[in-house]
Amino acid sequence: MIGFLLFLVALAVFLLTLFLALEIVASFIAAKPPGVPIAGRGRIAVVIPAHNEREGVAATVTAARAALSEGDRVIGGAENCDDGTAAAAAEAGAEAIERRDDARRGKGYALQFGVDHLRSDPPETVVFIDADCKPAAGAIERVAARANYLKRPVQALYLMSAPQGAGSRSAVSAFAWLIMNRVRMSGLQQLFGVTRLTGSGMAFPWDLIGKTDLASGEIVEDLALTIRMIEAGAPPFLDLGAVVTSELARSQSGATTQRARWERGSLAIAARKVPGLLRKAAGGDIRSFAMGLDLLLPPLTLFVLLIAALMALSLAAASFGYGGALSLTILSATIFTLCIAFAWAAYGRETLPASALLGIIPYLLGKARVYGGEGRRSAERWTRTDRGDGG
Repeated sequence: MIGFLLFLVALAVFLLTLFLALEIVASFIAAKPPGVPIAGRGRIAVVIPAHNEREGVAATVTAARAALSEGDRVIGGAENCDDGTAAAAAEAGAEAIERRDDARRGKGYALQFGVDHLRSDPPETVVFIDADCKPAAGAIERVAARANYLKRPVQALYLMSAPQGAGSRSAVSAFAWLIMNRVRMSGLQQLFGVTRLTGSGMAFPWDLIGKTDLASGEIVEDLALTIRMIEAGAPPFLDLGAVVTSELARSQSGATTQRARWERGSLAIAARKVPGLLRKAAGGDIRSFAMGLDLLLPPLTLFVLLIAALMALSLAAASFGYGGALSLTILSATIFTLCIAFAWAAYGRETLPASALLGIIPYLLGKARVYGGEGRRSAERWTRTDRGDGG
């Protein structure tokens, strides 16, 4: 019985590994989509939700304003701030709005507050940019024009970089982010015509976002919103030609906070939402099926640890004559290693130089903090990440 159960687990891991490999292989043929006429973009409102981001919000507001034209708007939404974020946003040229509600806290509430502020004079398109992000030249207009054209959400390519002098562990984290947002998401779109929203650089037609209830305390509100858009028949579209960038946290506590929100939040969403997506898939909804499988894939390093643990158990079982799971586990480990190696060679050598590959070891060891008490507390609320920048 134990050998059979172990075989079933090994089979499930093997199938998930194949799906990951399929996404990675498909990314190699995914191309940047052609542009759309900027003249047809309509009026744009950029909403910048911020929680205690006084040090960085002005630069984001300035970058957003530089991309816009007469009639467009930039909204700086200060969510339960106590550091002068609203004043900094206003000084940089944004329409600063402040929200205070100790009982209802979270980025979802900040997004809703920004959308509600626009209702008296709605634009054609709303673009959300996090306060610590920098849109590349043309990115805002590009995603806005495409969202207005497709009548569905459009996600810019959102990438993280390691801060100067942050060390090899930060480079590994940036590579893991690249695998998710660039490699897997472009492959998923190439295969099934759907991708994830990743939180910053998201554009929505007003007719869609204006009737969507965004107010929630979800830590990974972008993933919850992805599922809602798929359920509404408006699956997100990834535009690789529009880029938004940010920096990872420099401090260890800040890095733990970031990873805990992303990883623990994603696992929690998957536990709640995958059954519903797979039920819809049973009715022939291929995009729900694809997103359900994508959500079942654990974070990259957790996947490594899962395969390693399964290998150890399979070897132990084989020594007692239960060898059914071992061959599947070896195959999973081989496919996983090869696909990640190919993805690194194709996309990641600049993000994760060969000289920094040893950072994988401390990065894996750091998962104890992410999945321990410190990570649990970080994943329970929207807090400003300690970036070690004095802000």
